[in-house]
Amino acid sequence: MLVPLSLGSQTVPGFPQPEAPPLVEVAPKLKELQKHGRSVFLRSTAGRRSETSHRARDLARIGLWVRPSQLPPELEQQYWECGPDWALAAGSPCVGLSLASRCRGSSSRDKDRSATVSNSVPMPAGGKASRTSCPPPTPQKTPNRLIHEKSPYLLQHAYNPVDWYPWGQEAFDKAKKENKPIFLSVGYSTCHWCHMMEEESFQNEEIGHLLNEDFVSVKVDREERPDVDKVYMTFVQATSSGGGWPMNVWLTPSLQPFVGGTYFPPEDGLTRVGFRTVLMRIREQWKQNKNTLLENSERVTTALLARSEITVGDRQLPPSASTMNSRCFQQLDEGYDEEYGGFAEAPKFPTPVILSFLFSYWLSHRVTQDGSRAQQMALHTLKMMANGGIRDHVGQGFHRYSTDRQWHIPHFEKMLYDQAQLSVVYSQAFQISGDEFYSDVAKGILQYVSRSLSHRSGGFYSAEDADSPPERGMKPKEGAFYVWTVKEVQQLLPETVGGASEPLTSGQLLMKHYGLSEAGNMSSTQDPKGELHGQNVLTVRYSLELTAARFGLEVEAVSTLLNAGLEKLFQARKHRPKAHLDTKMLAAWNGLMVSGFAVTGAVLGMDKLVTQATNGAKFLKRHMFDVASGRLKRTCYVGTGGTVEHSANSVSAHNLLRLHGFTGHKDWMDKCVCLLTAFSERMRRVPVALPEMVRALSAQQQALKQIVVCGDPQAKDTKALIQCVHSIYLPNKVLILADGDPSSFLSRQLPFLSTLRRVEDRATVYVFENQACSMPITEPCELRKLLHQ
Repeated sequence: MLVPLSLGSQTVPGFPQPEAPPLVEVAPKLKELQKHGRSVFLRSTAGRRSETSHRARDLARIGLWVRPSQLPPELEQQYWECGPDWALAAGSPCVGLSLASRCRGSSSRDKDRSATVSNSVPMPAGGKASRTSCPPPTPQKTPNRLIHEKSPYLLQHAYNPVDWYPWGQEAFDKAKKENKPIFLSVGYSTCHWCHMMEEESFQNEEIGHLLNEDFVSVKVDREERPDVDKVYMTFVQATSSGGGWPMNVWLTPSLQPFVGGTYFPPEDGLTRVGFRTVLMRIREQWKQNKNTLLENSERVTTALLARSEITVGDRQLPPSASTMNSRCFQQLDEGYDEEYGGFAEAPKFPTPVILSFLFSYWLSHRVTQDGSRAQQMALHTLKMMANGGIRDHVGQGFHRYSTDRQWHIPHFEKMLYDQAQLSVVYSQAFQISGDEFYSDVAKGILQYVSRSLSHRSGGFYSAEDADSPPERGMKPKEGAFYVWTVKEVQQLLPETVGGASEPLTSGQLLMKHYGLSEAGNMSSTQDPKGELHGQNVLTVRYSLELTAARFGLEVEAVSTLLNAGLEKLFQARKHRPKAHLDTKMLAAWNGLMVSGFAVTGAVLGMDKLVTQATNGAKFLKRHMFDVASGRLKRTCYVGTGGTVEHSANSVSAHNLLRLHGFTGHKDWMDKCVCLLTAFSERMRRVPVALPEMVRALSAQQQALKQIVVCGDPQAKDTKALIQCVHSIYLPNKVLILADGDPSSFLSRQLPFLSTLRRVEDRATVYVFENQACSMPITEPCELRKLLHQ
């Protein structure tokens, strides 16, 4: 059982309730409470805000710090009348299991750094709560041991005053020897709120001293050690209102978690407990109630392990694909945003696995209303995302998520895995709709990756940061590299547009189309720190047709002018200080990106993209494949040898099916069925949480098309047939090229290929499905008709 966080009694012993006790009587008692970490709130019972503020200043003069604000709901009945219009109340600075849920004034941007505190034990009041700013950080001249690491994220913390350890036995042994809890902090190098906590807390000398004295501090890059991240994120999500990064978890020396959370500000606020206060209270709890801590930690860990255990019964089979598909679709339909697309309120993340599921659902339900609905949901979402500010209209590629429902204001970091998966799903949208809008978006994504996230050896970097200095030498700000003022655009695009119905410059045309304004196009709630005041994020406000009609221009002319304007902005942006580039190369994300280039290149018939996919695969084999163990290395850094993404189990299920489709070997199918069976209970409970697994289940229970093209790979007729296959959305297929070489790998693995013959020496296709083979086909139009059946 989880025990709610408690920082002391919520009643105030010894407090009579006279009609109006004098300040001199109330103040000493409240001062005493504050010494023990209690917060004091000031409330105007008459709703007079100005009166409340005056009273707060009066109390401050006699040394009593109060918060001039409305009382939290938990304390509504626990205040003391101190005058005609005002009252005082004492309470803890942190009430309940989740602090984030108490925050009424936070913006959607805060969800990435919500101050959630999860725990498994009561936490009594500790030291004095912080009510003043922590002293400014003093630069650390001597690096800590993280200076010897390769991870960009760990290196960012190498000059902290915190005595950081990387994840490993040295840290664990120290914790056991000194009988100290482990403070585990997990993040990644391009995470905005990871930067904020590093700057506010980990650079702070006082906080560094607290950590070094009473904890063994371990820093982990979640992209370098996703296994560690997943284990402790499960704890944080299970015991609080959510998760995210930075993730901060306190562990026993045996690595069992007992308290966890995400972003903590350095000092206490109205709704968030400060990091220094948390450290002091955990320190006290460890000293006074360690046995209780250990017992509760063991109980929570055992419960989580039992919940996550996956077993396969002797006679158990995977659930019905039809049932899981329908339930998954219904759950998505219920949460769909009709106006802007997507499936949740802000913040909104790109969800390529969900969109791919909807396309698969459409394919198997084309003649039904639900099938049409699934297609419309996916295409509309993709169009709204591509028109929104979450897409970088100047440099291409997609930012990590939108802070609002409209896809307008993004969290500006760019992740490789997003680009990989979105390039595939936009290519699928083009296959299904034939609308070049989607293929153009896919090409733009890969153009960005080729330019900004590619290493010359063929590998792909992990991410670009959200923060960068507006000008050289200035402090980094979120989004500074990507936003624009009206003045900048006017100076860059002053040319007069000929033929317009009114005086018009190229800059005015672009600003109208992309919604720029003098005051900036984002609200203060989307920019809580005021870093983007007067700045604009480009987002498509009107169709090309509407913009052209507004100024009496031809659509083609408007398109040309806008593209020329974006190119000038792109060239100008090159001179800005760039955001940090995480040059770490991860095998999993590189695999996704290889697939992105391969699929898009095949669908669009662009050999250049297929070549880049091939180079990426060669990079993985050359630098990240360990011949001795037969395994891929997880991480590779430049100069060395070596969630929002798909679930590894879902990918494995698809790959096992494809291997069975290529070879016909029954053991691959048996392994796939075993894997799907292991996740049966989870799919039955919440299929919408496993859309890619549900897709694999559907593929396993449907007939797979095995398409064999016999022909010379370089011949035009062979290429035409292959391009015909790629142009059609067929997720449940394998495509094999039989080039007639008996010594090739495929010919040796699949002897039946030698029995297939070309018709009249022309490239010929055979389609196998349900243990039946089609007649040989030589014309792309005939092949298209067959594959559409």
